[in-house]
Amino acid sequence: MSPCADTETGCTLSAMIFAAAALALLLVSEGGPSPDHRPMSPVPERVSFHNGSVTLVGSLYLPGTTGRHPGVVAFHASNGGTRDYPAYRHLATALPAAGFAVLLFDRRGSGESGGDFETATFQDLAADGLAGVLYLKSRADIDPVRIGVWGVSQGGWLGPLAATMSRDVAFVVSVSGPGVTPAEQMNYSAAYALRSAGESPAVIQRALRVRAAVDDYFRGRATRRVTEQAVESIRHQPWFEQVFLPIGDSLPGDPKHTKWYSQMDYDPLQVLARVKVPIAFFFAETDPWVPVEESMTLVRRATRNNPNVTIRRVPRTGHYMEVGADGPVSNDYLTRLLQWLRRTAGMSR
Repeated sequence: MSPCADTETGCTLSAMIFAAAALALLLVSEGGPSPDHRPMSPVPERVSFHNGSVTLVGSLYLPGTTGRHPGVVAFHASNGGTRDYPAYRHLATALPAAGFAVLLFDRRGSGESGGDFETATFQDLAADGLAGVLYLKSRADIDPVRIGVWGVSQGGWLGPLAATMSRDVAFVVSVSGPGVTPAEQMNYSAAYALRSAGESPAVIQRALRVRAAVDDYFRGRATRRVTEQAVESIRHQPWFEQVFLPIGDSLPGDPKHTKWYSQMDYDPLQVLARVKVPIAFFFAETDPWVPVEESMTLVRRATRNNPNVTIRRVPRTGHYMEVGADGPVSNDYLTRLLQWLRRTAGMSR
C-alpha cells in the first residue's frame, strides 16, 4: 500500500512500497543535534489501552530522568500500521533524549492491536490516538497538561482531527499532511508519477480523466458499466499502474459502503480551522504524494485565526523527512522539531 497520506481505501487503488530509515540524534543545544552524541533508544515499556471494545497495544519510551514528563502520541502513515515502522523510529530516540515521553502503538487491526482497520473511519483512528492520550494522562510520570500528538502522512490529518475532538491535546505536529482532500491528493500523486516517468501532458490529462470517472462512480454519479469502460480504455497502456486505479471488474458493486466513498472528499482545511492549540507543520522539499506549495498556502489560510502556527518546508527532504533515497531523517527537521516541542512545552534549554 502507498505511503501517501490518502485513505487506505484510496491506497487500495495503488500498490507502492516505501522504506525509510530514520536516524535519531540528541539535541544538545538550540543549535541542533550533534552527530557525535547519538542516544540509544530507551528500553520501551509494553503498554495497552482501550478505545471502547478495541484493545490497542504499544510501546512507551520514557526519558531517563525523574519527574513528570511531557508526552507525545504518534499517529500512523497509511501504510505504517505498526509501532516499529521506520518513519517513527526517530521519535523513540530523539524525543526521550530531549525529555519527552513517546507512545508508539499498533494501529487497530495491525500488529498486536485488535479491531478492524478496513472499517475504521478517520474519526475512529483519531479516537484511538486519543485513547493513548488518556492513558498517558493516567500515569504519575506524565504531565497531564503537556500531552500532544504527532502524525505523518495520513497521520498528519489525524493529529489535527484529534485536537478538535478533545481538550486533552495540548499541541499538534503534522508532518507531510496534505492540505487537499484524499481524492485531490491521489490525483496529484498519479500526475507526479506519470510526469516523473516522462509521460506527456496529454497522457497525464487522459489518465486524470479516467481517475475522475472512477471517483464519480464512488460518489454515485456514474454507472458501473460506464466506469469500467473508462478504466478499460487505458488498462493496457504501459503507464496504467502509475495511475493507481483498479481494473474494471474489481470496482465495488456498492461504492457507498466503501472506505474510499466515506473518506475521498474529507476536507482537512475545515478541521484545521477549528484547531486552537499550537500546531507545527513540516513539509518536504520534494514529495511525490503531497502538493507541497498548494498545501502550504491552504494550510496557512485555514489556520490564520490560530496565533500559534508554524509552517516549515525542510530543504533536501522527502515525504518522511528523509534525506535522499532511503536515507536518514533530516538533521534540519530534527533540530526544528525538537526546538518547537521544547518551546511549546515550556522546557528550558
